[in-house]
Amino acid sequence: PAQHPVPLNAAPSPQPRSFAVNMVQRITYRRRHAYATKSNRIRKLRTPGGQLSIQYVKKKTKGPQTPSGDHGKIHGVPRLNKQAYSNKHMAKNKKSVSRSYGGVLSGGAVRERIVRAFLVEEQKIVKKVLKLQAAKK
Repeated sequence: PAQHPVPLNAAPSPQPRSFAVNMVQRITYRRRHAYATKSNRIRKLRTPGGQLSIQYVKKKTKGPQTPSGDHGKIHGVPRLNKQAYSNKHMAKNKKSVSRSYGGVLSGGAVRERIVRAFLVEEQKIVKKVLKLQAAKK
């Protein structure tokens, strides 16, 4: 191949440059449909043999939610599909958190319940005091 002219002010390169372009290895879907939908997402991986391969990525689920209130997710419990929460696939201690109502209610929901119960009790005491003051007059 003919050498490309080198500018005068450039230092000579240790090895001649090759201008051949390597072809990109194509990858194809392994499963039935060939559309990039949410349920058909893939990750490109290079195998130890140097081949380019694909890995199907599962969807992230919402994970366990608080049944009441607007607190949503329960922190500390992994977001997996429903089948993975069965006793066959996951130990009991992985499905809960070490606090009261852990794994059932989120921390915010528990806090809200405690505060509400405290305020209700305070309200009862205030009513009782006002009733006693009214009786004394």
